[in-house]
Formats: sequence, C-alpha cells, structure tokens
Amino acid sequence: MKLGIIGSGAVGFAVGYTAARLGLVSDIKFNDKKEGLAKAQAMDIEDASSFYPHYVKMSSGSYRDMADRDIIVLATGTLDGIKDRLEEYVMYKDQVEAYVKEVVDAGFDGIFIVVSNPCDLMADLVYRVSGFEKERVIGSGTALDTTRLNTTLAKLLDIDPKDVRGVTLGEHGESQFVAWSRVAIGNMSLDEYLKANPCEFSRDEVENLVRERAWRVIDGKGHTQCGIGSTVCSIIDAIVNDKKSTILVASLLEGQYGIDDIYLSTPCVIGRKGVEKVLELELNDEEIKRIKHSEEVLKANRAKYE
Repeated sequence: MKLGIIGSGAVGFAVGYTAARLGLVSDIKFNDKKEGLAKAQAMDIEDASSFYPHYVKMSSGSYRDMADRDIIVLATGTLDGIKDRLEEYVMYKDQVEAYVKEVVDAGFDGIFIVVSNPCDLMADLVYRVSGFEKERVIGSGTALDTTRLNTTLAKLLDIDPKDVRGVTLGEHGESQFVAWSRVAIGNMSLDEYLKANPCEFSRDEVENLVRERAWRVIDGKGHTQCGIGSTVCSIIDAIVNDKKSTILVASLLEGQYGIDDIYLSTPCVIGRKGVEKVLELELNDEEIKRIKHSEEVLKANRAKYE
C-alpha cells in the first residue's frame, strides 16, 4: 500500500513515522508547501529504516505526484494561536479545495483521510470537491476525542484504558459531547460499574477536560502529535488490513439521528473500501438534542462560506 501525506508538519510527520514504525504501508510520500520540510521529514523517517518491521520507501513530491497513492492523509493547517477549529475553515478552505482538485485531476482514485481542521467541514468539502463516493472520504472526527475520554475515565477509575468503551459524538470541536448512556466498562454499563465500584466525579468536568485537552497540549508545545498520529494510523490499519474495525470517525450522515447531508462522528465500520457501515446508536433525548446541535453548528458555518 502507498500512503501520501499532504501537510508535513507535526501531525503529518507523526502519521508517517507511526505508519512506518508499525509497518502498515510500503511506500510513503510527503508533500508540503515548504518543499524542504517535506524532503526533511521523509529523510528523517527513512533514517530509522533499520528499526521498522520492513523497509518503507520514503520520498517527497508534488500534488500531482500523489496520483498513485492508495490512501492520502490531509494534514495541512495549524491550530497554533486559534481557539476554535471552525476558524480554520475560512482560513484554509480555498487551499484545500485547490489541492484536492489537483490531486484528483492527476488521477488519484484511493481513499482520503481528512485530519485538517475543522475536520468535519473539511471532509465534507473534500467529498463535494473530489466527486468521490462518500465511503472514500473519511474525517478523523472524534476518534481521538473518544480515546481522550477513555484515558480520562481510566485514570479516574484506576483501570486500564482498554477496558473503557466511551463514545464521544458530533463535531470534532466545541459542540462535541460524551454520550454517557453508551459508556461501558468491560461488559458493564458505566452506571452498573459505578454502583459496584463507587467513584465520585463530575461528568461535566470530564467532558470539559476531554474537549479542552488539545488546547492544553497546544498551549504547551504548539501542536498535538502523538495522539492524532496513532489515531489516524488505526484508520489506515483498518483499511490496509481490511479489519472491519469500529472507529468513531466523521462520515456523511444520511438519515442517522434524523441528520442529513453533513459529516459528523458516529461509530463506523472501516475496511478495505473505507467506511463500510455507518452505525446509529440508540441515544436518549438529551443526546439526540446535542448531536443535532453539532449539525446546526457545522451547517451554519458551512453556509457562511459557500
């Protein structure tokens, strides 16, 4: 499998290095508006070749050079100095639209994974601009937010994060929310677990910690990197190895939760063809209200700039 990465900053590098370290692909090509950066990232990852499961060909190239890729990850833009991901839509919309057209016109016919923020609206844009089937345009969505939730709850409960099955839905942004009715610990609902293993914590506080975690990382180091790199590689792994993994990604909703024509996060089955199933969870009235609020926020912001 051949992987292309457009945007060679911290996130793009983390995706490329993690993919090589895990042996997910055989060929990685970087692109960036700073050509020297793309070349340097490819060289740096190549220098660790002896430590990978197998040799990975590394290179850099133009948008048109991405035509032969099987998967392209879009990781352009930056959150440094920004306090709401939606601000990035107007900043980078035209740039993303232009290079997606160029990549598709060059002959790319694989799968786009959209990490560029706001990833829901950018995935929606890529879907409309590329003309691809909805299954082949995936937003990284709340997959990382869900991992952050699981990690936060695991620390509070003093258990392994792998035993927490949390659900963060909606926008990858300020309107995201935890679907508490769907959170499970092992084979027990959260409420059942807490009845048997009491632990005092504020659900609102947990939700805020999850929502704000990226900003705390960015305030300290200027970008997020490890979490998103590993998250995107879990999506790549599901595609490359046809795993049929259920991941909280942003996909085009077509009636789920009463929502149409917008990319939002809900559990999706990811395999060789991309998004193979969009799963609709049974939510309570408050959770339905909150996911519809995400829909309203994203559609309002999309309408501003169409």
